[in-house]
Amino acid sequence: MTPQIEPSLRAQDLDFAFGQRKVLHDVHLELYPGEVLAIVGESGSGKSTLLRLLHGDLRPSRGVVEADDGHGRRCDLAELRQQELRQLQRSRWALMTQNSRDSLRMQHSAGANIIERRLAQGERSYARLRAEAKDWLARVEIDPDRIDDTPQQFSGGMLQRLQLARVLISRPSILLLDEPTSGLDLSVQAAVLDLIRKLVQSSAMAVALVTHDLGVARLLAQRLIILQGGRVVEAGLVDQVLEDPQHPYSQLLVASVLTL
Repeated sequence: MTPQIEPSLRAQDLDFAFGQRKVLHDVHLELYPGEVLAIVGESGSGKSTLLRLLHGDLRPSRGVVEADDGHGRRCDLAELRQQELRQLQRSRWALMTQNSRDSLRMQHSAGANIIERRLAQGERSYARLRAEAKDWLARVEIDPDRIDDTPQQFSGGMLQRLQLARVLISRPSILLLDEPTSGLDLSVQAAVLDLIRKLVQSSAMAVALVTHDLGVARLLAQRLIILQGGRVVEAGLVDQVLEDPQHPYSQLLVASVLTL
Protein backbone atom coordinates (compact mmCIF):
# COMPACT_ATOMS: atom_id res chain seq x y z
CA MET A 1 0.00 0.00 0.00
CA THR A 2 1.43 3.40 -1.00
CA PRO A 3 2.00 5.64 2.05
CA GLN A 4 -0.12 8.77 2.13
CA ILE A 5 1.81 11.97 1.40
CA GLU A 6 1.53 14.58 4.12
CA PRO A 7 0.89 18.15 3.00
CA SER A 8 3.74 20.60 3.43
CA LEU A 9 1.23 23.15 4.69
CA ARG A 10 -2.38 22.85 5.84
CA ALA A 11 -4.87 25.59 6.73
CA GLN A 12 -8.09 24.67 8.53
CA ASP A 13 -11.12 26.82 9.45
CA LEU A 14 -9.21 30.07 8.87
CA ASP A 15 -10.90 33.34 9.74
CA PHE A 16 -9.12 36.68 9.83
CA ALA A 17 -10.27 40.21 10.57
CA PHE A 18 -8.67 43.65 10.55
CA GLY A 19 -10.49 45.19 13.51
CA GLN A 20 -14.21 44.79 12.82
CA ARG A 21 -13.70 44.06 9.12
CA LYS A 22 -13.63 40.34 8.39
CA VAL A 23 -11.27 39.55 5.53
CA LEU A 24 -11.25 35.72 5.41
CA HIS A 25 -14.06 33.30 6.25
CA ASP A 26 -13.60 29.59 7.00
CA VAL A 27 -10.76 28.96 4.53
CA HIS A 28 -9.41 25.43 4.10
CA LEU A 29 -6.47 24.42 1.90
CA GLU A 30 -3.65 21.91 1.66
CA LEU A 31 -0.35 22.40 -0.15
CA TYR A 32 1.62 19.31 -1.15
CA PRO A 33 5.31 18.77 -2.01
CA GLY A 34 6.06 19.18 -5.70
CA GLU A 35 2.87 21.03 -6.62
CA VAL A 36 1.78 24.58 -7.39
CA LEU A 37 -1.50 25.78 -5.91
CA ALA A 38 -2.90 28.96 -7.47
CA ILE A 39 -4.97 31.32 -5.31
CA VAL A 40 -7.09 33.47 -7.62
CA GLY A 41 -9.56 36.28 -7.05
CA GLU A 42 -10.23 39.95 -7.63
CA SER A 43 -8.48 42.74 -5.75
CA GLY A 44 -9.67 42.77 -2.13
CA SER A 45 -10.72 39.11 -2.11
CA GLY A 46 -8.19 38.26 0.63
CA LYS A 47 -5.48 36.58 -1.48
CA SER A 48 -2.46 38.44 -0.08
CA THR A 49 -3.81 38.26 3.48
CA LEU A 50 -4.14 34.49 3.12
CA LEU A 51 -0.54 34.28 1.93
CA ARG A 52 0.67 36.25 4.97
CA LEU A 53 -1.25 33.89 7.25
CA LEU A 54 0.38 30.90 5.56
CA HIS A 55 3.80 32.51 6.08
CA GLY A 56 3.13 33.19 9.76
CA ASP A 57 3.27 36.98 9.48
CA LEU A 58 -0.35 37.21 10.67
CA ARG A 59 -2.23 35.07 13.17
CA PRO A 60 -5.73 33.88 12.34
CA SER A 61 -8.72 35.06 14.34
CA ARG A 62 -9.82 31.42 14.25
CA GLY A 63 -8.36 28.24 12.83
CA VAL A 64 -4.93 26.72 12.38
CA VAL A 65 -2.03 26.92 9.93
CA GLU A 66 -0.01 23.73 10.31
CA ALA A 67 3.37 22.87 8.79
CA ASP A 68 6.43 20.68 9.22
CA ASP A 69 8.80 22.32 11.72
CA GLY A 70 11.90 21.03 9.91
CA HIS A 71 12.41 18.15 12.36
CA GLY A 72 9.68 15.88 11.09
CA ARG A 73 7.05 17.24 13.47
CA ARG A 74 3.80 19.00 12.60
CA CYS A 75 3.28 22.33 14.32
CA ASP A 76 0.72 25.11 14.61
CA LEU A 77 2.48 28.30 13.48
CA ALA A 78 0.71 30.30 16.19
CA GLU A 79 2.35 28.11 18.87
CA LEU A 80 5.93 28.63 17.66
CA ARG A 81 8.24 31.02 19.47
CA GLN A 82 9.17 34.04 17.38
CA GLN A 83 12.75 32.80 17.01
CA GLU A 84 11.56 29.38 15.78
CA LEU A 85 9.16 30.96 13.30
CA ARG A 86 11.83 33.36 12.03
CA GLN A 87 14.26 30.48 11.48
CA LEU A 88 11.70 28.57 9.41
CA GLN A 89 10.89 31.69 7.39
CA ARG A 90 14.59 32.22 6.60
CA SER A 91 15.44 28.63 5.76
CA ARG A 92 12.62 26.21 4.82
CA TRP A 93 10.07 28.77 3.60
CA ALA A 94 10.26 31.78 1.31
CA LEU A 95 7.85 34.62 0.55
CA MET A 96 8.05 36.78 -2.57
CA THR A 97 6.03 39.96 -2.09
CA GLN A 98 4.21 41.90 -4.77
CA ASN A 99 6.25 45.05 -4.03
CA SER A 100 9.94 44.13 -4.22
CA ARG A 101 10.96 47.23 -2.27
CA ASP A 102 9.21 45.78 0.79
CA SER A 103 11.61 42.84 0.99
CA LEU A 104 14.85 44.01 -0.63
CA ARG A 105 17.51 45.97 1.26
CA MET A 106 17.70 48.91 -1.10
CA GLN A 107 20.98 50.31 0.27
CA HIS A 108 22.85 46.99 -0.03
CA SER A 109 24.28 45.43 -3.18
CA ALA A 110 22.37 42.94 -5.29
CA GLY A 111 24.82 40.26 -4.21
CA ALA A 112 24.35 41.04 -0.52
CA ASN A 113 20.57 40.78 -0.95
CA ILE A 114 20.80 37.42 -2.67
CA ILE A 115 23.16 35.72 -0.20
CA GLU A 116 21.34 36.75 2.98
CA ARG A 117 19.33 33.52 3.24
CA ARG A 118 22.43 31.40 2.53
CA LEU A 119 24.20 33.17 5.40
CA ALA A 120 21.24 32.29 7.61
CA GLN A 121 21.73 28.66 6.55
CA GLY A 122 25.34 28.79 7.76
CA GLU A 123 27.36 29.25 4.54
CA ARG A 124 30.44 31.36 5.29
CA SER A 125 32.71 31.01 2.25
CA TYR A 126 32.81 34.40 0.51
CA ALA A 127 33.96 32.85 -2.77
CA ARG A 128 31.11 30.30 -2.81
CA LEU A 129 28.52 32.91 -1.82
CA ARG A 130 29.64 35.31 -4.53
CA ALA A 131 29.64 32.53 -7.15
CA GLU A 132 26.12 31.46 -6.10
CA ALA A 133 24.88 35.05 -6.25
CA LYS A 134 26.26 35.49 -9.78
CA ASP A 135 24.71 32.19 -10.85
CA TRP A 136 21.28 33.26 -9.58
CA LEU A 137 21.54 36.67 -11.21
CA ALA A 138 22.15 34.90 -14.52
CA ARG A 139 19.21 32.52 -13.91
CA VAL A 140 16.81 35.45 -13.53
CA GLU A 141 18.33 37.19 -16.57
CA ILE A 142 20.27 39.93 -14.77
CA ASP A 143 23.86 40.56 -15.88
CA PRO A 144 26.06 38.90 -13.20
CA ASP A 145 28.47 41.83 -13.52
CA ARG A 146 25.83 43.92 -11.75
CA ILE A 147 26.35 41.96 -8.54
CA ASP A 148 27.76 45.04 -6.75
CA ASP A 149 25.05 47.45 -7.94
CA THR A 150 22.35 48.41 -5.44
CA PRO A 151 18.67 47.70 -6.13
CA GLN A 152 18.16 51.46 -6.45
CA GLN A 153 19.94 51.19 -9.80
CA PHE A 154 17.53 48.55 -11.12
CA SER A 155 14.24 48.90 -12.98
CA GLY A 156 10.96 47.63 -11.51
CA GLY A 157 11.07 44.41 -13.51
CA MET A 158 14.67 43.78 -12.49
CA LEU A 159 13.72 44.28 -8.84
CA GLN A 160 11.12 41.51 -9.15
CA ARG A 161 13.70 39.18 -10.63
CA LEU A 162 16.27 40.12 -7.99
CA GLN A 163 13.73 39.31 -5.28
CA LEU A 164 13.10 35.94 -6.94
CA ALA A 165 16.83 35.14 -6.90
CA ARG A 166 16.95 36.22 -3.24
CA VAL A 167 14.24 33.77 -2.16
CA LEU A 168 15.15 30.84 -4.41
CA ILE A 169 18.86 30.64 -3.61
CA SER A 170 18.09 28.76 -0.37
CA ARG A 171 15.97 26.21 -2.27
CA PRO A 172 13.03 26.45 0.16
CA SER A 173 10.62 23.58 0.70
CA ILE A 174 7.67 26.01 0.68
CA LEU A 175 7.56 28.98 -1.68
CA LEU A 176 4.81 31.60 -1.39
CA LEU A 177 4.48 33.94 -4.37
CA ASP A 178 2.39 37.12 -4.39
CA GLU A 179 1.87 38.19 -8.03
CA PRO A 180 5.44 37.17 -9.04
CA THR A 181 5.12 38.45 -12.62
CA SER A 182 3.66 41.84 -11.70
CA GLY A 183 5.35 44.61 -13.71
CA LEU A 184 7.29 42.25 -15.98
CA ASP A 185 7.10 42.25 -19.77
CA LEU A 186 5.85 39.10 -21.45
CA SER A 187 9.25 37.62 -22.33
CA VAL A 188 10.56 38.05 -18.78
CA GLN A 189 7.29 36.69 -17.36
CA ALA A 190 7.77 33.54 -19.40
CA ALA A 191 11.38 33.14 -18.23
CA VAL A 192 10.45 33.61 -14.56
CA LEU A 193 7.54 31.16 -14.74
CA ASP A 194 9.68 28.62 -16.57
CA LEU A 195 12.36 28.92 -13.86
CA ILE A 196 9.81 28.33 -11.10
CA ARG A 197 8.34 25.35 -12.96
CA LYS A 198 11.77 23.74 -13.41
CA LEU A 199 12.62 24.19 -9.73
CA VAL A 200 9.35 22.58 -8.69
CA GLN A 201 9.94 19.66 -11.05
CA SER A 202 13.51 19.12 -9.80
CA SER A 203 12.65 19.26 -6.09
CA ALA A 204 9.85 18.61 -3.65
CA MET A 205 9.15 22.33 -3.31
CA ALA A 206 5.53 23.23 -2.64
CA VAL A 207 4.35 26.53 -4.14
CA ALA A 208 1.35 28.70 -3.35
CA LEU A 209 0.87 31.30 -6.08
CA VAL A 210 -1.35 34.34 -5.63
CA THR A 211 -2.37 35.77 -9.00
CA HIS A 212 -5.21 37.63 -10.68
CA ASP A 213 -4.08 36.18 -14.04
CA LEU A 214 -5.85 32.93 -14.95
CA GLY A 215 -3.31 32.43 -17.76
CA VAL A 216 -0.46 32.35 -15.23
CA ALA A 217 -2.47 29.95 -13.05
CA ARG A 218 -3.12 27.63 -15.99
CA LEU A 219 0.53 27.68 -17.08
CA LEU A 220 2.08 27.02 -13.68
CA ALA A 221 -0.42 25.42 -11.28
CA GLN A 222 -1.95 21.98 -10.93
CA ARG A 223 -4.69 22.99 -8.51
CA LEU A 224 -6.65 26.18 -8.04
CA ILE A 225 -8.79 27.87 -5.41
CA ILE A 226 -10.95 30.90 -6.18
CA LEU A 227 -11.63 33.50 -3.49
CA GLN A 228 -14.53 35.90 -3.46
CA GLY A 229 -15.08 38.18 -0.50
CA GLY A 230 -12.66 36.16 1.59
CA ARG A 231 -14.40 32.84 0.97
CA VAL A 232 -13.27 29.89 -1.16
CA VAL A 233 -16.08 29.61 -3.70
CA GLU A 234 -14.45 26.95 -5.89
CA ALA A 235 -11.49 24.58 -5.71
CA GLY A 236 -10.11 21.77 -7.85
CA LEU A 237 -7.76 20.86 -10.65
CA VAL A 238 -6.89 23.91 -12.78
CA ASP A 239 -8.13 22.52 -16.09
CA GLN A 240 -11.31 21.20 -14.49
CA VAL A 241 -12.19 24.52 -12.84
CA LEU A 242 -11.31 26.67 -15.84
CA GLU A 243 -13.05 24.45 -18.40
CA ASP A 244 -16.18 23.81 -16.35
CA PRO A 245 -16.53 26.42 -13.56
CA GLN A 246 -19.46 25.74 -11.26
CA HIS A 247 -19.79 28.87 -9.14
CA PRO A 248 -21.28 32.00 -10.78
CA TYR A 249 -18.25 34.09 -9.76
CA SER A 250 -15.85 31.50 -11.25
CA GLN A 251 -17.91 31.54 -14.45
CA LEU A 252 -17.64 35.33 -14.56
CA LEU A 253 -13.85 35.22 -14.10
CA VAL A 254 -13.39 32.66 -16.88
CA ALA A 255 -15.77 34.50 -19.21
CA SER A 256 -13.89 37.78 -18.68
CA VAL A 257 -10.69 36.14 -19.93
CA LEU A 258 -12.37 34.54 -22.91
CA THR A 259 -13.87 37.88 -24.00
CA LEU A 260 -10.64 39.87 -23.81
